Amino acid sequence: MLRMVVLIIVDLKLSAMLNIPETSNSRSLAWMLGEAPLPMIVSVVIFSPICEELIFRGIFFSYALTNQYNHRNYQMSAVVINSLIFASVHVDANWEPWIYYTLMGSILGTTYLLAKRDIRLNILVHMGTNLAVFALAAMS
Repeated sequence: MLRMVVLIIVDLKLSAMLNIPETSNSRSLAWMLGEAPLPMIVSVVIFSPICEELIFRGIFFSYALTNQYNHRNYQMSAVVINSLIFASVHVDANWEPWIYYTLMGSILGTTYLLAKRDIRLNILVHMGTNLAVFALAAMS
């Protein structure tokens, strides 16, 4: 969780320093937050992490790492592929946010494997990360 929060802070600072444009995903979230704050926070902090973790980690790794493909090399490859897919869903054509979301996806994928595929831990980490994003955005 700490790595995710540090990643968020670094991303926010670098984006501001380097004038990196906001992603369409971020713009949409900011607009929805302004229109309906409570439903948006509940959606992004509770429902989205549950759905994303069930899909990106739960279903993906269930198919990618069956018993015959459970070797460490396959696991590393699966984390990389999963991270790239995770990033592609969250960003548009700008390359800078790809780095952030790919790193976030790799942390979540690695956490999933280290937790012996206990999806509950990933859901909590993802929820905490999204909550931290809201808290940091509110403070800035």
